Amino acid sequence: MILAGAVFYLDAGPIAAVAGGPKTLLALGDSLAAGYQPTDGSRPPPNDPATGYPDVGYPASYAADITQARGLHLFDLGCPGETSSSMLSTPAEPACSSLYKHELGASSQLAAAGIFLDRHRGQVAVVTLDIGANDVDHCISSSNVNARCIATAEVNFEKNYFTIVKRLKATLKRDDPAARLVTMNYYDPFLALAYRPGGSEGGRLADESLLAVNAFNTQILGDAHLFGIALADVARAFQVNSTLPLVRYAGRRFPQNVALTCELTWMCPVRSSAHPDIHPNNVGYSTIASAFEHLLAPTR
Repeated sequence: MILAGAVFYLDAGPIAAVAGGPKTLLALGDSLAAGYQPTDGSRPPPNDPATGYPDVGYPASYAADITQARGLHLFDLGCPGETSSSMLSTPAEPACSSLYKHELGASSQLAAAGIFLDRHRGQVAVVTLDIGANDVDHCISSSNVNARCIATAEVNFEKNYFTIVKRLKATLKRDDPAARLVTMNYYDPFLALAYRPGGSEGGRLADESLLAVNAFNTQILGDAHLFGIALADVARAFQVNSTLPLVRYAGRRFPQNVALTCELTWMCPVRSSAHPDIHPNNVGYSTIASAFEHLLAPTR
């Protein structure tokens, strides 16, 4: 999974400004929570010279879309590259480590979340959690879907996910018992292998990837049911299992799930010089947000 440029932002200003204001959405997870997008399929947005961190190059994320729709403040702890292991220990990006420590005196994203919730009891309406994609994505490439690697990653994810959710639920029960904890399953960016490299080999890899993603999503669904937390069905929103009808993308005909992956992510650049990137575009992030929106009652 190619991730670059950590992003950490408070659209409501410094932490102190959140207290006494509207209810807050706390976004946790990886680059999807952060809203990472490449500017041309390969590079992160330019950094703000005053802070050294990404400027306004990330125009959207699913969390930003939800907060706008619900009239909430957003406190976003998402860190590009974060895995279930790094969420519990050393963050995936040095910039995330620096900001968690500076803003909250925390050494990990999960610790930062706990401190934020402790400091803002009664202020949080929703906590969104997306984690796990980076645990398994490195097992899939344009030339191979490594089943053994995926199986090992899923075992490690299960252990870490239990720890993450247990701690979040315990903290919310103490600090914000009315807050909703909502997690998500995943779209399959590697369906786009049917587009590039394409052909029979690309189609085979896309099929194998989808089998792996469906199995991982089944695991996440079981975990969500076990802990009694809501699951945003992002896979359904991206129609990952809809192979028909065949539709046109870039002058060629593809199964619907492949074409939609191309339309909602940066995986299928039309220019041959551009690099594929697994992240959603603006429309893709809005699509993820819509999956969360179906689960949330109005807050106004």
